[in-house]
Amino acid sequence: MVKVSQIASSLGLELVGEDIELVGYSQLADIKPNTLVFAKKFKDEFVEQLDGQKAIVAIVTPDYAGKLHCPHIVSPNARLDFIKAISKFFAAKPPQSGIHPTAVVEEGAVIGEGVTIGANCFVSSRCKIGDYTWLHPNVVLDNQVTVGKHCEIKSGVVVGQSGFGFERDADGQPVYFPHTGGVVIGDHVYIGANTCVDRGTMGNTYLDDYVKIDNLVHISHNCHLERGTFVVSGAFLGGGTHTGENCWLAANITVKEQTRINDRALVGLGAVVLKEVEEGAVMIGNPAKKLEKKH
Repeated sequence: MVKVSQIASSLGLELVGEDIELVGYSQLADIKPNTLVFAKKFKDEFVEQLDGQKAIVAIVTPDYAGKLHCPHIVSPNARLDFIKAISKFFAAKPPQSGIHPTAVVEEGAVIGEGVTIGANCFVSSRCKIGDYTWLHPNVVLDNQVTVGKHCEIKSGVVVGQSGFGFERDADGQPVYFPHTGGVVIGDHVYIGANTCVDRGTMGNTYLDDYVKIDNLVHISHNCHLERGTFVVSGAFLGGGTHTGENCWLAANITVKEQTRINDRALVGLGAVVLKEVEEGAVMIGNPAKKLEKKH
């Protein structure tokens, strides 16, 4: 159990009401006793719902100030502070560090301090894994892969294998382009389940610090995702795609090879990007076009 005052203090915010003990967290649609919940939008029905509960604490936006009787914490970003609170006090911790007996780590691989390598993983001899990185079961790091510190790579991820690259000869027969590059992953990178990150053909594929990738994403050879970019499930990035910092690439998008997406751009659901995206632009549709603001 944890006192609400501890949560408020860790967030640098003020507790309004009784300092009770909590056993976990729950969602607004199904509130459990002695839990932490959050309300991002103000609705009168939410006020009634929250005040009708026993022994719960809500993290709420400033719109709720002075309108709740249950214990609560007022936050300028209720969802973010809720995430911080449950991550620190209630979320499951990674398993004890070490290499599972069924994992294959080839001789020559460099494994940092506090690394966790789950069941049935494969790490090739030319790989390097930074401190406190966590490979869930069934992860493959093949060929030349460097992973930074404090990364999390979910089950079924394959990093460093060769991508798709063929040319036809004079007889029309496909000839494969050998891939000899690697993959370089920065610190605090998250890669969701069943995602593929291809090695470079020549040179490397790069995922910079704080890049976050969802499940079922394909990152082709020689892509470069700069710091803080998010890529959501079902996205396909063609070879040589280069994003700037803090971009948002939504679900089921397609990006043509050798395309640049500049800083803080947002590519909307299912968009097909065929040409460079300017800084801060919002792109929608097929082919993707800039969404113009209405004045």
